[in-house]
Amino acid sequence: MCTTILLLLVFSPGTAEETTIHVIDVGTGDAVLVETAGTCTLIDAGPDRNTTAAYLTGHNITALDLFLVTSMDPGKTGGILEVMNRTVVYDYRDTGTGQVYPYYGRVLEKIQNESIPHSPLTAGDIISIGKDASIEVIPANQTDQTGYDEAVLKITVGNVSMLLLSQNGSPDISLPDPIQILRVPDHGSREAYDAGFIHRLKPEVAVISVGRIGKGPNKATVMGLEAAGAEVFQTDIRGTILITTDGEKYTTGSTRTSPAGSISLISVIETRPPG
Repeated sequence: MCTTILLLLVFSPGTAEETTIHVIDVGTGDAVLVETAGTCTLIDAGPDRNTTAAYLTGHNITALDLFLVTSMDPGKTGGILEVMNRTVVYDYRDTGTGQVYPYYGRVLEKIQNESIPHSPLTAGDIISIGKDASIEVIPANQTDQTGYDEAVLKITVGNVSMLLLSQNGSPDISLPDPIQILRVPDHGSREAYDAGFIHRLKPEVAVISVGRIGKGPNKATVMGLEAAGAEVFQTDIRGTILITTDGEKYTTGSTRTSPAGSISLISVIETRPPG
């Protein structure tokens, strides 16, 4: 059902099946693909109609076991319908708050016409994906009334975890276990960076999903992440960022794709155990 990119990586015998997380180069927006144990999960669909769907098509992915939408922000929802048009979706979940957006009616119509299971992302949910991986909807204290409508997700594969933030740079969440990889909120803006939160989190890798047009991430945000010990990866510089893990070690790398979606470059950056 799900076709993976081939990376020339060697893991020790007896380790778990590889999981690859793609932080897709969609410009200033968000789309993350998780491939594990023959299953495909897409988290968000990017800001425009075609980019995410074209990436899936370029990697021969014709079906999604799970499609999650973490916010109704246009940077995450622009490609929803085209993804649904080009792939078979077996399970769709979102924040359940899209009714105020005109296009959401078309999404619901598509879901109903194709009898796609549809349920809300609920704080505390732990969704198993494949054999050794899961996605947790992290409970957040909403008493501060920040106005953000977003689900904070944690992808866990064995001892390796990645936290996906959306806009809020300092959500009121509890994370008892270490996080090695962070998807930086709000595309690396200054407003979304909170030094105290980052220093408590201490990510080893920080990924910024941002477009090539515009000013890019705030320099102070990048410098703050690096000062906290994180290696920063930007999609505008490297293209799609890849994290491949067996649950004990993880490798960071990147790909650039042609407009047709075929791979033109793969670089493997580093392999390391979780800290």
